[in-house]
Amino acid sequence: MKKLFIASVLVSGLISLNSCKKSESTVETKTTENTALEGNNSTPEAETASQPKTFLVTATPDLVLLGKDKEASVKLTNLKAIELSNPDGKITGIEMSYDVELTNKNPIAKGGYIQLDLSKFRLLLDNGSKISHDKYNYVSADADETKTTNGNTFKLPAGTKPVSLNLFYNETIVNVKLELK
Repeated sequence: MKKLFIASVLVSGLISLNSCKKSESTVETKTTENTALEGNNSTPEAETASQPKTFLVTATPDLVLLGKDKEASVKLTNLKAIELSNPDGKITGIEMSYDVELTNKNPIAKGGYIQLDLSKFRLLLDNGSKISHDKYNYVSADADETKTTNGNTFKLPAGTKPVSLNLFYNETIVNVKLELK
């Protein structure tokens, strides 16, 4: 009986000793997980530092009328600019993008199809030069219809900023002032 009692005490002691060791290893694992999580928290800060600088671009006026009979209403939307850099971190310029919302002001009864050719638009820079699009789309609208085009971009050389955008349609020109913020 004494042998059985001693054996059961030893077995229960070993079981409790093993359970204590498992608890300690669980605590260590949790500490390691917390350290790993803390390391992950610092990663977004590092990513934020390496993200390119972005600008909000405002257009004045944001809605203009073009055409001999002012039949094309053009609104510039989603204006934004991103600073471009090479892998070494040197600034190589700015990419400015925007969307165009075209409304054909002709009444349905009169008819009249309008096509706006964005390749004719010119961006005036603060150094006095004018540049054309890097990428652009055409947009067209039937009478009394509104259509939108997106993905229109200009790539500005390093050290320059946009001053205005010249819009052309049907022998008319409108100058829209631009400002980076």
